[in-house]
Amino acid sequence: MRRLFPLLVAAFAGQLLLAQSHTEAKALLQEASKTMKAYPALEISFTYTFENTRVEPPIKQEQKGTLALQGENYRLKTDLLEQLRVGNKLYNIYHEDEEVQVNTYEESDEAGLSPARILSFYEKGYSYKMGGKESLNGRNIQYVILKPTASEEIDKIMIGIDAESKEVYSMKQWGTNGTVTTLIVTKLVKNAKWPANQFKFVKADYPGYYISE
Repeated sequence: MRRLFPLLVAAFAGQLLLAQSHTEAKALLQEASKTMKAYPALEISFTYTFENTRVEPPIKQEQKGTLALQGENYRLKTDLLEQLRVGNKLYNIYHEDEEVQVNTYEESDEAGLSPARILSFYEKGYSYKMGGKESLNGRNIQYVILKPTASEEIDKIMIGIDAESKEVYSMKQWGTNGTVTTLIVTKLVKNAKWPANQFKFVKADYPGYYISE
């Protein structure tokens, strides 16, 4: 009995610490999401890395891109793909192949580091805890660890948040198949200036392209 009491106290204290970490992590994610959603015209420049060392030969791919966000709509540009969401339409634009694939946007299809969910995906289906801290380029980055409550594809996600500005700095996702996907924000414009058709699909902008609808 004398040994049992300290063990119970330690277990109870551990549960309190976990609960506190969960509460702090969720509050920080909510604050970061609220901060970035408040920007009227948000444009993010980023580097994107995809790697898997479990396969032979190992895979490592790096890209740069921009993500323009306004409300529910977005325009994503990378070295390989341009993607535009306008309401319930999703346009995948492949410039090299001169092709545009038009699909119905399905919220349920979005997962992990997808553009539409970058500021809100954590709200359902994840547990949270505070991670470590790191000083990068004069910025204090606080990491939050997310674990999906039910996923066969995602092992965990780590989000880096600037402790002062409460802006998202990075997102890193570990897949159950060994893939590691990393997105690092290199520049953030809070009130970007875009052309009038930034979130419109204009067929005339793609002469000669095959457009599947």
